[in-house]
Amino acid sequence: MMKKGSVVASLLVLAMAVFFMAKPGQAITCQQVDVALSSCVSYLTGNAGEPSLACCNGVSSIKQNTPTKTDRQTACQCVKDAATKISSLKDDAAQQLPAKCKVQINVPISKTVDCNS
Repeated sequence: MMKKGSVVASLLVLAMAVFFMAKPGQAITCQQVDVALSSCVSYLTGNAGEPSLACCNGVSSIKQNTPTKTDRQTACQCVKDAATKISSLKDDAAQQLPAKCKVQINVPISKTVDCNS
């Protein structure tokens, strides 16, 4: 059972993710990617066995906001930059995140990905 503070934090992250979602025709920003994935940190560092609903909603929002190759490359670089800032990130958890969230996403989540390809 989630604690009240966890529920409030999850709802806040979800609200922020919706607020920062790209508008049609606008490129996604690193701030939007950071907000979208902020609730995934506990899963990505191995402190949670499964990603939270807020985390999966964030992964889904990245997919929805990266319709073009340029958008995906931008988001990829943002994800890569964010991943390198998390020293305890588990690369296998990062690579499995989209599948765990049941979201097919064309933006790899990894510290080592080549975002130009």
